[in-house]
Amino acid sequence: MGKAEKYDELATRVIEFIGGKDNISFLTHCVTRLRLNIKDESIVNVEAIKNINRVIGCQWQNGQLQIIIGQGVGEAYGLICKKNGLKMEAAVDNEVTEGLEKKEHGVKGAINAIFDVLSGTFVMFIPVLIAAGMISAVLSLLTTFKVVSADAPTYVVFSAIQSAIFYFLPVFAGYAAGTKLKMNPFIGMALGTILCYSTINGAEGLSLFGIGIKTVTYSSSVFPIILGVLFMSYVEKGMKKIIPDVLKTIAVPAITLLAGVIATLLVLGPIGSWAGEYLSIFITMVSENAGWVAPAIIALIYPLMVFTGMHYSLIPLVMTSLATSGFDPLLMVAGMIGNISEAGAAAGTALIEKDKNKKAEASAIAISALCGVTEPALFGITLRNKKTLISVCLGGFAGALFAGIMSCKAYGFVGGLPSLPFFLDPQGGFGNLIVIIISVMISFTVTCLLTFVLNKRGGKNE
Repeated sequence: MGKAEKYDELATRVIEFIGGKDNISFLTHCVTRLRLNIKDESIVNVEAIKNINRVIGCQWQNGQLQIIIGQGVGEAYGLICKKNGLKMEAAVDNEVTEGLEKKEHGVKGAINAIFDVLSGTFVMFIPVLIAAGMISAVLSLLTTFKVVSADAPTYVVFSAIQSAIFYFLPVFAGYAAGTKLKMNPFIGMALGTILCYSTINGAEGLSLFGIGIKTVTYSSSVFPIILGVLFMSYVEKGMKKIIPDVLKTIAVPAITLLAGVIATLLVLGPIGSWAGEYLSIFITMVSENAGWVAPAIIALIYPLMVFTGMHYSLIPLVMTSLATSGFDPLLMVAGMIGNISEAGAAAGTALIEKDKNKKAEASAIAISALCGVTEPALFGITLRNKKTLISVCLGGFAGALFAGIMSCKAYGFVGGLPSLPFFLDPQGGFGNLIVIIISVMISFTVTCLLTFVLNKRGGKNE
């Protein structure tokens, strides 16, 4: 499909749903969005615009209609102007931390700002996550059905493809966040590579000018890099104002990156790890006093734990439990159910989508999550929509609550449906396996229904 054909439908229908070109007083674009000043807002059909092929979202912001297209927005903009005889304007360059500068204030404004930044960041690398997820799902099926052994060369190649993409998530997120926050995206990417470097990632005994650096695993995480890039966007903006033009090319990138590395290693990066340590203490306390509800608590906040990297802090609890008891009734159970909840969110999104391409994308993400690869679902669907996030949390809670009441146990490290055999009781019987199957069915169904109902009622992209 050529560029013209790719955005042909959008270029035609978007003007129709706006109320005609005469209803536009000004039209331009930024990095990812069409930006329109509208004369009569009452005749604009926002919901219809959302359902146009190639449109990711549509919203009113600061009195302006903004239609999210993604990285191809320049092509779409040019075709719209050409087909409708509109004057082409220069792309705007004032989207710095746009998500943090909305007119809404208070808690609601802060929440909307956070989701705006997350949505604008993750949308850029969803395709590569889907690719990695599907490859991982295929590999999981091949090993489950003994087509490929874990020590075969084919396994090594397939595993490297999907593992490398997830391992270097900070690099993708660094570039995307830099683009979203209108700073040099390669500086964001540079921060991601530094965090993944072998002497930094998970390293012990590091310090900066005598200040100890907390050991943090940055690979496969996105929360630290987004915080770091957000910080650097302000640093870069400030440096450009005070540094003479003759030195900007050299000084601004160096100062911005150095400040970002220092801030991330000393403060921003360890946030998730610190929170995880306190969570571990809390979960241990709950487990000792009300063990049946502990899996539900973990599942309730599991998406946020994975996003911030807090789930890593609970791994020692799992290993200790497996070593001493031979099973884990907490993190592995809640994690399994949480993964299936992500699949339910993707399935619910697929039911809502009218565009066949978006429906196929959501369906592929659901399959990936069912196989235990949830990054595409978490970053591509759940964290981009607060209603879907709520659905995932509640769905996971419902399934894990049943599992906790029925004392479900995992007898190994589990992920998606292919790991169901790890719920077979070594002592014999299928009772434990039946419990986890019912639990994941509850999680999937509740999440799918909530995703469908909440987003269908209020508008998918709110």
